[in-house]
Amino acid sequence: MTLGNPSGRLSALWGALLSLLIPGLGQVYARRLRAAVLYAAAAVAISVAFVVQQQAGDRASLTPAALAVFLALALATLGLNGAAAVHAYVAVRRGRDPAPPGWRRSTWVWGVVLVGITVGFEVLPGDLGWNAFTVPSESMLPTLEVGDRFVTVDTGQALAALAPGDVIVFLLPRDRTTNYVKRLVAMPGQTVEMRHGRLWIDGREVAHEDLGPAGPDVRRWRLTLPNGRSYVVLKTAAGSVLDDTPATTLGPGHLFVMGDNLDNSLDSRVPSAVGLVPRDLVVGRAAVIFWSHDASRIGTAVR
Repeated sequence: MTLGNPSGRLSALWGALLSLLIPGLGQVYARRLRAAVLYAAAAVAISVAFVVQQQAGDRASLTPAALAVFLALALATLGLNGAAAVHAYVAVRRGRDPAPPGWRRSTWVWGVVLVGITVGFEVLPGDLGWNAFTVPSESMLPTLEVGDRFVTVDTGQALAALAPGDVIVFLLPRDRTTNYVKRLVAMPGQTVEMRHGRLWIDGREVAHEDLGPAGPDVRRWRLTLPNGRSYVVLKTAAGSVLDDTPATTLGPGHLFVMGDNLDNSLDSRVPSAVGLVPRDLVVGRAAVIFWSHDASRIGTAVR
């Protein structure tokens, strides 16, 4: 079938871009108002489903069922945006009655609307109880890799919503603006120290299992905290200055965090860089990886 407006590729691409980011907006640009209403209604329905899921579930946990619903809604969003973009592109190219010049010149208005709504969506996730973050460093290897994007769930301010072994995002205590991601290893009232590269809590060495080499002079250990939570860390044979630290007893409302890459992490073992983390600086608990350079990691829970 021959398109009716073959010279309008740039306009068609603009319409596709509008609907890719906001379903229905490209249809408005293409003067397909009925389709615009349908795509916008579908987008609103998916957004409402996100809200219902958050309000119906426990924000401090993400069960397998809740994770499945979250991923299904995320895929539905991507599919809807893609379909709206393709439809808008075709609608503009096939238009037998192109929009008047004045309509096309006013597209900056749609740009303003686009920016406003996009900013709104940047704020909205926090209101729904989840946020997205990108891993910038290797301090949480092997649990989180550089470039991984993951979702956190809101844990509120109650200490009971957190447990040793959780991977948490918090505001750096010394500036309260920078987001850090580390693993929570000890709670208020517990005593933590490092002895010759081994983690001790409340006067007892944390159990570790050697899982074998992870690279030259690097080994994988499985640590099991006193509450039974276990996770895999990296430990270099050469060790580091963090192998021995003084015993620290946590006061009320303070948390002790460490990176899983034990010898390559600034954390609570370095008071001048991070130190103890006040509970009220915790942003949320890492729940699921939704993007990674390694496709096999996408959709996996952060444990």
